[in-house]
Amino acid sequence: MKKTLITTAAAVLALLTLADTASAATGHVRARGANGTVAAGTKNGNSYVRARGTTTNSDGSTTTASGGAFKTNTGAYGARGSTTTVNPDGSATHSGSAYASGAKGTASTSGGFTRNADGTVSGARSTDVTNATTGNSYSGTTSYDSTTGVTHSATCHDASGAEIACPTR
Repeated sequence: MKKTLITTAAAVLALLTLADTASAATGHVRARGANGTVAAGTKNGNSYVRARGTTTNSDGSTTTASGGAFKTNTGAYGARGSTTTVNPDGSATHSGSAYASGAKGTASTSGGFTRNADGTVSGARSTDVTNATTGNSYSGTTSYDSTTGVTHSATCHDASGAEIACPTR
């Protein structure tokens, strides 16, 4: 599976590089294979690629991976990827991450969960955001465990790195 994700990442980078050099070109491509699909395209300097695949592993588990990336003609870009494996005993794992950057700032998130065969679940997700205008940033983590519940922690900093109060809704 790692090899598939590395291949997908290489294809994404190649597409975005080619799309950037031929920004006036327009085109879309879709392909299906034995284990998944891929779609990519470009129009007016905006490009995207998306892929998804599923495979049955030798231990009887099933793994699905998906990912995608985009780049706009204004310079914004982002990517996401995730992998989920479900085992014959009902246990499962999932992990995923995403990143985006543009004129207003950057955002990234990553995390995952585990479901055990007995049905107990635990997982966590971390998120980081930076405002391009102010330089202020947010960093937070939310965790869940089916036996203890949800916990959340967050810190915010100004452009100089000093801790500040996080905004509320």
